[in-house]
Amino acid sequence: MSLPETPLSAKQLTVQGLKHCLTAPATPNFGWQLTVGPAASAEQSFQSAYRITMLDRAGTEVWDSGTVVTDQQHHLPYTGPDLAPDSDYQWTVQLTDAAGNTGRASAPASFSTGLAETGNWNAEWIHRTPGGKAPMELVDGLLRVSGSPYLPWPVSTGGHTVITARFRLRLGTAGILLRSEGPGTGLLVEIKPNRSAVLRPAPDWRIGAMTAPITEPLAETPAFEATAASRAGATPQDGWQDMEITDDGQRISVTIDGESALSVVVPGTASTGIAFHQSPRSQAEYSSLRVQAGRASLLETDFATPGALTGWTTTTPFRQPDEWTLAKASISLKRPVVRGRLYAAASHHASFSINGNSCLETTNFGYPGEHFYNAADVTAALQSSETASLTAVAHWYGPGQGRAAGRPGLLAQLTVEYDDGTRDVFGSGPGWLVAEGPYRQSGYRNDEGDPIEHFDATAWPEPQQWHPALSLGAHPVPDFPVLRPNDASVERNYAAAVELLTAGDGTPVADFGKVLPGRPLVEFRNGEHGRTVMLRTGYNLRADGRVDDGKTSSQNTDMTFPYTQTDGPQRYEAAVHLGFRYLELPGVDKADLGDIGATVIHAQHPENGSFHSSDPVLNRVFTLLRDSALLGVQEQFVDTPTREKGQFLGDAVNISYATMALFGERHFTAKALREFAGSAQRFWQDPSERGRYNAVYPNGDGKRDIPDFSLMVPEWVEDYYRLSGDDALVAELLPQLRDTAEYVLRHIPDHGPTAGLVTDLGGGGGPYLHGIVDWPAPGRFGYDMECAARTTVNAQGWSVLDAVSRLCGAAGLGRESARFGEAAVSLAQQISSRLRVDGVMVDGLYADGKPSLNASQHATSFPLSMGITPAEHAAKDAERIAGMGMRQGPMTVHRLFRALLSQGRVDDVLNLLTDPSQPGWARQLDAGASFTWEAWELDEATDYSQSHAWSASVVREILEYLLGVRVTGAGGSAVVIQPPVCRLEYAEGSVPTQRGPVSVAWRRTPAGMDLEYTVPAGVTAQVLLPRDDS
Repeated sequence: MSLPETPLSAKQLTVQGLKHCLTAPATPNFGWQLTVGPAASAEQSFQSAYRITMLDRAGTEVWDSGTVVTDQQHHLPYTGPDLAPDSDYQWTVQLTDAAGNTGRASAPASFSTGLAETGNWNAEWIHRTPGGKAPMELVDGLLRVSGSPYLPWPVSTGGHTVITARFRLRLGTAGILLRSEGPGTGLLVEIKPNRSAVLRPAPDWRIGAMTAPITEPLAETPAFEATAASRAGATPQDGWQDMEITDDGQRISVTIDGESALSVVVPGTASTGIAFHQSPRSQAEYSSLRVQAGRASLLETDFATPGALTGWTTTTPFRQPDEWTLAKASISLKRPVVRGRLYAAASHHASFSINGNSCLETTNFGYPGEHFYNAADVTAALQSSETASLTAVAHWYGPGQGRAAGRPGLLAQLTVEYDDGTRDVFGSGPGWLVAEGPYRQSGYRNDEGDPIEHFDATAWPEPQQWHPALSLGAHPVPDFPVLRPNDASVERNYAAAVELLTAGDGTPVADFGKVLPGRPLVEFRNGEHGRTVMLRTGYNLRADGRVDDGKTSSQNTDMTFPYTQTDGPQRYEAAVHLGFRYLELPGVDKADLGDIGATVIHAQHPENGSFHSSDPVLNRVFTLLRDSALLGVQEQFVDTPTREKGQFLGDAVNISYATMALFGERHFTAKALREFAGSAQRFWQDPSERGRYNAVYPNGDGKRDIPDFSLMVPEWVEDYYRLSGDDALVAELLPQLRDTAEYVLRHIPDHGPTAGLVTDLGGGGGPYLHGIVDWPAPGRFGYDMECAARTTVNAQGWSVLDAVSRLCGAAGLGRESARFGEAAVSLAQQISSRLRVDGVMVDGLYADGKPSLNASQHATSFPLSMGITPAEHAAKDAERIAGMGMRQGPMTVHRLFRALLSQGRVDDVLNLLTDPSQPGWARQLDAGASFTWEAWELDEATDYSQSHAWSASVVREILEYLLGVRVTGAGGSAVVIQPPVCRLEYAEGSVPTQRGPVSVAWRRTPAGMDLEYTVPAGVTAQVLLPRDDS
């Protein structure tokens, strides 16, 4: 007699969390969702065991898991012999339901293994000889000079020399080398704003350094050290200064605008060279130069005149700050191809094509040991001819925000399998040819280190300019010791401009309808050889219809994409993205333009949740939040896709809350968590600092933290675990999480005026010293930053101890769980007893133990949102902060929502979401926003971002409390469905959980409430309906 067959089966099979995995490790993990028929019973809807069968591509069984008793559906390990690299497999899973009945095996799913972290690569890391176009360029009649240790002038001096220059600072300082014969030689005159100057020995550094070494000043303006470097960025005011440097061989004197800046005796040397020096990420512009020796004029240049650089050396033998490299190889295919895989990695970015068709992009911004590779199935691209031309455009651009310096490098391996079963492997190496790419060195967009991309279509290399690639060696090499598969994929989609406007002066201006992170793409019908079109992107238009390039509108960023044309029809496509809505094309006739669009860059997500309600303003706000969360992630979580593309910890946490909840995203969050844990291991291992994380990582400026950002990590990990059930990653991160708990405990004194409270939490600096509280500063709404024991920091310290206690418990570390749990209880008692004055939470205690006289919204919302506030005060505290309206910034607004929702104040949250009369999203929508902003208001003269996704964090609260779906079991194993009591008439939507989407639609009627919901098999749902108090 056969056993009854269950209707339970598996669908949505994944390997490493991916439906189409090309880079599985030798021991992958598996996952799936459940499906049952409509008549299935409860027991038939839950899994009690599984059995996986795996076959190779030939159909030979490789592994049979046997029956594994578990109700888990994800992160299930492969336990067979290591799988072969670069190979194809298929697998099925057969499930047993909770009644013990075994169903049919699932439909087969396929996956491929990748290459090992340090082995299996038959390719070498290649690069080209440094040098090429010098980082100096004529722009609008000015000479722009940017980051370089040595750019020589076409002059040699001797005797009494006078140098005059009209210049302006853009970024950092302006520098001129005297008596120099090369980098690191001679004397450096360096200028800051306010006519301050210094003379010091030339520092010795190379491109790739974040800063130039400090050398001992020989003389300086008294105000030099106290004067901040320039941040004029994209929008220098007039800013012009006239400088005169006199060197008579003994004394060097500097005057600026006729005022003496310094004068000092420095005995001369035989060296006579003069050169520009611009420190890393610095930039200056010159309108004219003159050099006189005695009565003889050695050099006189007006950079607005044609041929102004005649006689100048416009190339450099040194590495460029913005290095573009073309690489190519010709591949002969022996037979018809049945399988092709391309594996590649680069520092920092490379895009690959086969026979002219794009096939793969790869990016690495991390430190050595933290790099990734990408893979593509290129079978179809290899089936059209007997030869394949594999080409790459590689881009390295030094250290910057969100980008470690590293060094230029490109690695590629093409595996080809023929119809007779034989294989060829083609790897990068000295047999490849490389050349400088057709890009000019046009300076920096801002002081974050992003170069201006200037594509010069007239500068494609001639045949004689191609040379064999230089090799760093076969992978692995010291600069690239490890490569892991990059499971966090990026999506690239074309978006056409929705309207072509005409500015008052006739300039065509393309409107994309909303802010997008994109690479501009323009078709020109009739180009002119050598003409440079200054494409300019932006967020807003001026009154005359042109793109507004002012400081606030541009985020203090040069948002141009200069393009030098060739003759005839042509297509321009940028290689680097910015956030923008408008694209203007000055000097171009509308009739000369074809299609105008952009390649939009954002994270690729597995699912797409939804929300819609009876409130049209709320629906518009949700769309704003959804789009911002989607577009706030490119290769990593970012501060903004325009000014600061770095992965800031606070921004990553907030955006991740939204992407995990709405898009079922896991890979970007897991990648970021590992990266920030890596920052702790790289920079914060001193016993007095352990437990901290970098404020931004990866990054070019090394060790830098914001204390309360570090305190966000355990709570973030716990939320990831709740949604994913990924206990392996939790176990991997626990050492750093326990360090963070100890970091909190180290800052709780056991005696003194603030005993028992987190006091002067170590870390940060400037406006972030001991904690940021909220940012930008207006979002603090007057929070008392003078407190030594801040209420916000203490509440976050409690959340660290509480979360780490639970995570230790989940990992079976009972003793640590108990110790941190007891510490959390003690800290909560101190918060409640010492930081509440006359019934109101205050901002903290001063160093002498006296309480602050300020009682901000933050001070109440933080402990209330976390569950610290005692029950007897909770309702009153919620009433108080509800009456304050919006008095927290976008960075912490989710804390305010959580606090209000903990006491059922849903309508107050709805008011914050939809009321345009106070700071918030509705006001931003009224101002034309299509992407959330960094601050509630764009204060004039600030560079606050207009594409900043951190306030999208409240997507989580909307789904959990307005739609009414909360995940309560790890990995989505249990949910609560609870429609809210509020003014909304209806709401509907779906929430993607690890085990499948939960769909809900509720509507209030005169008879009560109608509720429809769909819950995936394998998920336990608790349904809570509102009471009818009438």
